[in-house]
Amino acid sequence: MTLLTTYDSIPQEQWQQLVLQSPVATWFQTPEGFRFLEQVNDFTPFVVAVAEDERLVGLCVGQISHSRSHLVQFLTRRAVINGGPLLLPEISPEALRALLKAVNDITDRRAIFAEVRCFHDYSAWRELFAEAGWHYEKHLNFHIPCSDHNAMWQHLSENRRRQLSRAKSLGVRIDRVSREEDLRAWYGILRRLYRRRVHKPLPSIDFFRVLMQQQLLLGVRAPGGQIIGGIACVKLPGKALYEWYICGLDEQCRPYAPSVVATWAAMEYAYRRGMPLFDVMGAGRPDVPYGVREFKQKFGGELVEHGRWIRVSHPLLYRLGEAVFKAVFKTLNITSFLSLQ
Repeated sequence: MTLLTTYDSIPQEQWQQLVLQSPVATWFQTPEGFRFLEQVNDFTPFVVAVAEDERLVGLCVGQISHSRSHLVQFLTRRAVINGGPLLLPEISPEALRALLKAVNDITDRRAIFAEVRCFHDYSAWRELFAEAGWHYEKHLNFHIPCSDHNAMWQHLSENRRRQLSRAKSLGVRIDRVSREEDLRAWYGILRRLYRRRVHKPLPSIDFFRVLMQQQLLLGVRAPGGQIIGGIACVKLPGKALYEWYICGLDEQCRPYAPSVVATWAAMEYAYRRGMPLFDVMGAGRPDVPYGVREFKQKFGGELVEHGRWIRVSHPLLYRLGEAVFKAVFKTLNITSFLSLQ
């Protein structure tokens, strides 16, 4: 068994083969996903992999968050592993233990806590995660099938079909964002949404500039041509499209239903390019009311509960960081680091 702890030490061909063969593959665990994180200033990526008999059987890409404030950064350092580790079904318990220990060593040094956001079923490895000090929390998601366009339309709620038909009749259109002025308009809408309603950390515009160039950024345009919303996605060709960020002037432009149009446009994009699944990347905790879940469920997806794994490396700093967040964001009703994820 061999442990690999740098990007350059991992054979690229084997990494790509692992992406193709793993039943829990996501874009976030690909070489492209790692290189994307390297190009943005909001995160510092890390990667570890494990090989058995000179063949990769497991790999994990994660990101350490940054903050413009050094004090806030020190008290809120967190690691996020989107999608969950990239594993083969035949990975041995010893290899997975070694992989998780390597992740623990990295996050213990560089973060106060770490979170694995699972986009697939990891129940087969649940005991090994728990053994490595990870705590499981239930978390919902929607997986929307995108192989049959007619079925996609029929599975929409009646209200969603009506909104889409009306928006089309009014001249609303959607296209890829490629110009700087459109990117700034799109990001302005997203930033206002996060400040007023979402109350979570938002990457800088540079993050979305790289995403626009390398992945998919769609803008919804009103009949006059102005950007009124849109969606940012990343794609794993042949497998899935992931909704990372979405925004819309839904109250100001109610007849145009920009968030609904953006979501449907992403679903159609997945259908046209042979990606059978649209993953909305989260629908909240099952025991907590969540308006976003109500919005997403009307697009006809399957509600799944693949959960999240949490590991707090430094409990005292974690509690201190929570106190800082409560003081800074007390008007936003934020009471936990995990509400910022």
